[in-house]
Amino acid sequence: MNRSDRQAITLFSSLSSLTALIAATALLASCASTPDVGVRSDFEERHIQSVAIAPFYSAGSFGLDADTRAELADEYEAVAAEALRQMGFEVIDGPTLRHHLRDADAWSDFDDGIRLRQALNFYFEPLPGERSHSIEVQTLTDLASRQAFPVDTLLFGEIVYHSQGTCRVSADDFTPYAQITLIPSAPAELPRPCVSSHFQAKLVDVNTGKTMWFNRMFVETHTRHLDDDTARETIARTINATFSADGGIAPLAPPQLDEAHAESP
Repeated sequence: MNRSDRQAITLFSSLSSLTALIAATALLASCASTPDVGVRSDFEERHIQSVAIAPFYSAGSFGLDADTRAELADEYEAVAAEALRQMGFEVIDGPTLRHHLRDADAWSDFDDGIRLRQALNFYFEPLPGERSHSIEVQTLTDLASRQAFPVDTLLFGEIVYHSQGTCRVSADDFTPYAQITLIPSAPAELPRPCVSSHFQAKLVDVNTGKTMWFNRMFVETHTRHLDDDTARETIARTINATFSADGGIAPLAPPQLDEAHAESP
């Protein structure tokens, strides 16, 4: 991010105590209907070789302009792609998927039919008492029937909240799955300079529109001075915890070949 972007984030996220509490309450409310985390029962015996990353999004603006939010989403996408590769998945990153769908003359249908505007936990879930599919599921399965996708699994990611500023309350006071890192030089008491990163992701089967896996994580880094490295490290910790902590995606990863057996006799 450039200097003006960082200033915009810092200006927004230097919240008053009242505003921070309101934001915390809103986050808690949005997670009230969060589905169970981890691999869904229909896919417990599956191993996934390849994953394509759909464009990450945010339902809120965090006080940022559109260009800065897009840059932030690109950062999260890039970190997620690398984390999945480290776990053994073959990854088609966001830009490559967009290019593929445009070449297949399917990008407009995808963008119109799967424009996620609310919390990710509401999407790709069964509709109780209804026989029809939701629009995003119908769009996904229609495109899959046209063989528009290069793989059978898509990863959707939502940046629920991101800020660089001052933490006046700690995330673990209102979010049960928060991870707090206190850098040794950070002030002993709140308020403190901090980076807050709240993220959730779903892996979806394109042929059925079913959720294969879901998880979410809230990571805060409390520090003395804010800088770009701290922001990047916090994003990386958030993504890695989402994929690797309780409810992580590892059970779906391709089996890793034992090096001892991989050597030629």
